[in-house]
Amino acid sequence: MSRASLITLIHVAKNKLQLDDDTYRSVLQNATGETSCRKLTVSQLEKVLKTLEEKGFNRQKRSKRRQNTALPESDKIRMIWRNMAEHDFLVDASEAALDHFAERITRLKNGGEGVATLSWLRGEKLLSVLESLKQWHIREMKSSLAAHGIMMPVNPRTGAESRDYGTILSAYNDAAKRWAK
Repeated sequence: MSRASLITLIHVAKNKLQLDDDTYRSVLQNATGETSCRKLTVSQLEKVLKTLEEKGFNRQKRSKRRQNTALPESDKIRMIWRNMAEHDFLVDASEAALDHFAERITRLKNGGEGVATLSWLRGEKLLSVLESLKQWHIREMKSSLAAHGIMMPVNPRTGAESRDYGTILSAYNDAAKRWAK
């Protein structure tokens, strides 16, 4: 595949996975050490594409029915769930465990009756599950960073501790690489 085709496909994957710019650059950084596709070789681009496929991107076209039912927020929830599993923050990383998490969160928001599976969630309830999962992951990453004596990233403009999920994820992934050595 040509370099231009790989870059196009990576950008399609970024959009399909609903990656914000910080998260996308974190994926590039973790896979290749660079934060821009322009600087990457064909083999590095293929490595990035493989990483995006591991995070849930599927090169093959989905059926019309599947495209209409899959919501970007659901895909983002699954991506965060997989990240948490990779970081060893989950006891059970199965889809059933994710459904149980979604049911528990929606039960709290719904006055006792939770939505049984992630694929049934829509609107505000879906966003509530997404934000709850992000906050849980942030708490786990902060705790792990603190246990290793690593400071949280700060906002360069304000000097305050960053609360952005993508920034914290990137800092955690960078630190985890150093721990693995």
